[in-house]
Amino acid sequence: MENFKKYIIEDLSPEPLFIVDISWNHEGLKVTLESESGLDKIGILFYETVYLYQDTAESYKPRWRIDPSDEYYPFYYSKNSEMIDKLKEDVDYVRDDEIIHFVIIGLDDVIDVLTIEMPKVFKL
Repeated sequence: MENFKKYIIEDLSPEPLFIVDISWNHEGLKVTLESESGLDKIGILFYETVYLYQDTAESYKPRWRIDPSDEYYPFYYSKNSEMIDKLKEDVDYVRDDEIIHFVIIGLDDVIDVLTIEMPKVFKL
């Protein structure tokens, strides 16, 4: 993942995570994740402007490819990505905006979020 940096979250479960819910409410875009064992739940809230998000089903990839002992980490971000460039090319009024491309890598999904602020993260 060229140009992407890890978004470090303290006390993050070493287990791979499932994305169990994506929803909009009065607070913003909320993504709920759960550890494979079901013991840990995390909420991620994008409370500022969200230009777009995309949920890509990755259920075809073998689960054995994500192993806690490997370098699996679920949260990355970049201020320079092809998705940001494409949005700025397609939408005139965001050309000068600073946009963050946030990526959440779950066991069965990958979520891309284009936003202006880093999200709030909390345990559920």
